[in-house]
Amino acid sequence: MRSANIVGGDFIKNCIVIKLDDYDTEISVINRKMGKINIIDNFEIEIGIKHLISLESKKEFIKIITSKLNDYKHLKEIFFSVQNEDVIIREYPEIQRVKKRDLDGYVNFEIVKDMPVNIEHYVIKYKVLNLQKNIMDIQLILFPKYIEKICTEIAQNLNIKRKYLNMNFDIIQKLIDKKKIDLGHENCVIIENKRNYIILNSVKQRKIYTSTVFEKYGNEDYILSFLEKDIHIFYYGKEDSFIKNIKENEFCVDKLNLNLKVNSLNKEDTVDNIINQNLINIGVVV
Repeated sequence: MRSANIVGGDFIKNCIVIKLDDYDTEISVINRKMGKINIIDNFEIEIGIKHLISLESKKEFIKIITSKLNDYKHLKEIFFSVQNEDVIIREYPEIQRVKKRDLDGYVNFEIVKDMPVNIEHYVIKYKVLNLQKNIMDIQLILFPKYIEKICTEIAQNLNIKRKYLNMNFDIIQKLIDKKKIDLGHENCVIIENKRNYIILNSVKQRKIYTSTVFEKYGNEDYILSFLEKDIHIFYYGKEDSFIKNIKENEFCVDKLNLNLKVNSLNKEDTVDNIINQNLINIGVVV
């Protein structure tokens, strides 16, 4: 995923950020200077990962993106953010502590081998979320290679060599760590609410332990069954019937409180709404 040496890098000046979803793609051109983020350009393509079912459809998709970004080919960095139901994220709590030098082998030979997927199709990542004397909590991430390949081909067509791949929940975690998100709770749920899907992030001790993608329509009651009345829920993204339904079911729900300095060339929209709707793209360069 994203290289550790550029997380929160103050040297990011101008860059392209592409958020790939199943059914659409959000693209931003962003300038970051002196701690302030300026959105230079922002547009959406109503084509997403689920539409790329053939080689021709993928070629056409990349051609559209390349055309849209033709004026920005001189930029040196491109960031991608992706998270869909094909990204597998699992929590392994309170397992026996393993020495750091043995972690790679332990994850690959003791955990991954038992997963009911062909691991050859995934990039394997993991995080140690909690480390105690004899036990630890591990988060395992399997990222599909087919998505990584799409991102690589987009960067190649734009002739941009420096590319970085992020997942939505990782960006939210970074914003929590940098105190750009004011939770006020050690344990809570953060919902990314988009048009066709939601991402449900379960936060424990200010760390995202699980992050699950749900198709929204037709699954609302099922999604509600995952929520608890005594756990605070925060959301960002769309204000729609789904959020209204959660509130009407007497859950404790608030819009995510964000501490970000953002300017936009789009004067027809409020800054708060721009941040709310484009949080992942903005968060990539924070």
